[in-house]
Amino acid sequence: MLTIDRTVSALYPGTRMGILAMQSIAPSAPDDPAMAAEAMEEIRRRYGHLNRAGLKAIHPIRAYAEYYRKFGYSYHVLAQLESVLKGKKYLFAESGLLQAMLITEIESMLLTAGHDPAALQTPLRLRIAAGNETYGSISGNEVTAVRNDLMVCSGNLVISSILRGPDSASRITDRTTEALFTLYAPPGVKNDYIQDALEGLARRIRRISPSAETLHLYVYSAD
Repeated sequence: MLTIDRTVSALYPGTRMGILAMQSIAPSAPDDPAMAAEAMEEIRRRYGHLNRAGLKAIHPIRAYAEYYRKFGYSYHVLAQLESVLKGKKYLFAESGLLQAMLITEIESMLLTAGHDPAALQTPLRLRIAAGNETYGSISGNEVTAVRNDLMVCSGNLVISSILRGPDSASRITDRTTEALFTLYAPPGVKNDYIQDALEGLARRIRRISPSAETLHLYVYSAD
């Protein structure tokens, strides 16, 4: 399902990537307000007592903050978490499938991208960006990858990178019945923590679509 270039191990030893592939998902499965409420309770329990400095010091946020700092960026999912904790951002999305992904990303703080496998060639490839790769982002704009950033390719096409986000061509839509999720984990993120997040995402998808089946769930390592 995924290969990891040797350059990843050389530049970022200890990098991991979680992959979850599922099939038989009900198209246009609705969001689940109860699932969102339960997630909010867990997010507040886990993070609500911490200020920004406290949040940046805990696992796995610390690992992402250190990675982003190398490029002069701040971890954008941390800003989303803070918005949720302040009641400015809610855990609702265009579909139940995207909601399940959003909830898992905010709760675990593991950077997650979702794709429709119909638009992909496998195995995917985790590699280091040269800095001249371009692709259409999910926002609709063409973006250029950042040199030395981690990115995932399908064949010769970039489908996501840490700093520029996922592509638009393989995005999840309301017609998606199979889905593939990638969880980027820079050095310092624990294997078991990623595994738990993948399993939690699979449970949430089965909750909004009981027919959904897990095809592949695995944590790959660049050790």
